[in-house]
Amino acid sequence: MRPAADRPTPDTLPDRLRRFFYADEVPYGLALVRLLMPLVLLYPMLPRWMHCREYYSTDGANTPLWIQYGYAHMLPEVSGSVAVALYTLMLLCLVTSAAGFLTRVSLVGAFVLYTYFNLLDSVGTMTKYSVIASHVLLLLSLSQCGSVWSLDAWLSGRWRRRRAWPGEAPVEWPRSPAWPRRLMQLLLGFVYFGAAVTKMHTPAFFSGDQMRYWTIANINFKNPLGEYVSLYPSAIVAACYVALVWEVLFLFLAWQGLGRRLMLTLGVMFHVGTFLTLGLRVFPMLSMVIYFAFLNEADVRSWAAFFRRRLRRWGLRPAWPKQSAAISDMLRLPRPAVFGLLALLAMFLGPALEHRLDPYGERRPEGPYALREMDPARALTMLAPSRPIRVEDKIFSFDVGTLTVGGNLARRKSEFRTGESLIVEIMMSPPYEDMWVECILADDDNRRVDGIGQSVVTREMARGHFCYTVPPSLDPGRYWLVLSCAGKEVDRRPITVSSARRQAPLAN
Repeated sequence: MRPAADRPTPDTLPDRLRRFFYADEVPYGLALVRLLMPLVLLYPMLPRWMHCREYYSTDGANTPLWIQYGYAHMLPEVSGSVAVALYTLMLLCLVTSAAGFLTRVSLVGAFVLYTYFNLLDSVGTMTKYSVIASHVLLLLSLSQCGSVWSLDAWLSGRWRRRRAWPGEAPVEWPRSPAWPRRLMQLLLGFVYFGAAVTKMHTPAFFSGDQMRYWTIANINFKNPLGEYVSLYPSAIVAACYVALVWEVLFLFLAWQGLGRRLMLTLGVMFHVGTFLTLGLRVFPMLSMVIYFAFLNEADVRSWAAFFRRRLRRWGLRPAWPKQSAAISDMLRLPRPAVFGLLALLAMFLGPALEHRLDPYGERRPEGPYALREMDPARALTMLAPSRPIRVEDKIFSFDVGTLTVGGNLARRKSEFRTGESLIVEIMMSPPYEDMWVECILADDDNRRVDGIGQSVVTREMARGHFCYTVPPSLDPGRYWLVLSCAGKEVDRRPITVSSARRQAPLAN
């Protein structure tokens, strides 16, 4: 028996939670998030600079979020020139945050101004990814992400060459508690879990109808593969179920070992798929940047060792540039003073540049830009009562095949044998009322041969199916499946009927 003093203390749940949130580590993952997150946010925010006067100031048509909740003046609404100056300062803070110059001040400024401008334009600028980005900027501002791979670390003299060859001293990066990285991981996990709960209450998601409409409609941006994927509705249904299971399990498995590798790999595939098929751009990039928060010291050290071996094999020797006399003089300047000068310069140059560009033509000799008068005939067309939707516009697709998966036609065919069963699928395009739909089999002379089926497609149904068995008495040849709604022909599909194969007689 061991003495009581030598026995290992039991690893309790509070101890595990304490290590999970407060273990000291080098913030490699947070540094990578800090490097890439501001660059992703610059992609949607930089083009809005030209129009920030009309989006975010009292000179334009801003739409503050707090108005919808009954608060008239929760945050100040500024004039156009002040909005341009603050917006330019926000862009500067995003750039300095990525560079790691006065990192905490830059991140705090980026968080405050980015959140403020999103709240000022709740119709256009504020989206689900902007809400996630605001939380990520807040967590970065509370962390020590600027102590690694930043201008702050380089100017302070901590960033030197790492030990790639004998005789070189390694960098001793500062260590800090892990709780900002853990909270960022939990944030992403709960976002996925909440999205899964929402999908569970959306029947159109499980049938694939919602995703199929999105792939075709280009609701977000143009997608390279959306139209192609829409031709395989059964694959869309399978992908929907896989995505739902992944979103539920991510919060529980994406921490270590095989579960982390599997969840992150599926996550990258999921977000790349949303870009290719749904046209999403910023949200996939934002989510995959947050994936770097799942990197730990062991991951970074193993990758660094791998690249050092490659560089050694190629005969390359990395070395950071030596500090010149100008940089040495800059080191003597206090960084807050330099950042303050940059901020004042940005707030002055922003309105000056906008004044020079004159996007609204206020200083043109002929005066500001004016709205063009619309053609009277076009105006009457827009103001006229809406015309009834044609019957053929209420049918999205009309296909024939032999197999359904998840309520979707999976195997399409146009050649059938006598005695074989076929399935006719019609997919509706909302909005539409309750409709009487009929499908018949006609020959080349448009004479009715047989009835396929009749049904009422109600307004809540997304599709309808007719099952039909080709009778053995039907002569081989080409026929037409004719779809009619309310007695009017909508569409037709050709099929080819051949005689059934005769079975060879059994040998005695």
